[in-house]
Amino acid sequence: MNHDKKNMSDTSLKKLGVMRVSTDVYHVGPYKYNNQTDALAEAKRAADRKAG
Repeated sequence: MNHDKKNMSDTSLKKLGVMRVSTDVYHVGPYKYNNQTDALAEAKRAADRKAG
């Protein structure tokens, strides 16, 4: 089994005890956030910049 492979199959990962999980990523303009609260805060700041 090639452990250095970038895109190992889920079966190969499972044999190694690795579990693949999905995460949410929020895009606001050019920025990416893992935290929804931070993304919303940036969206509000961006709206304020446009309005002001």
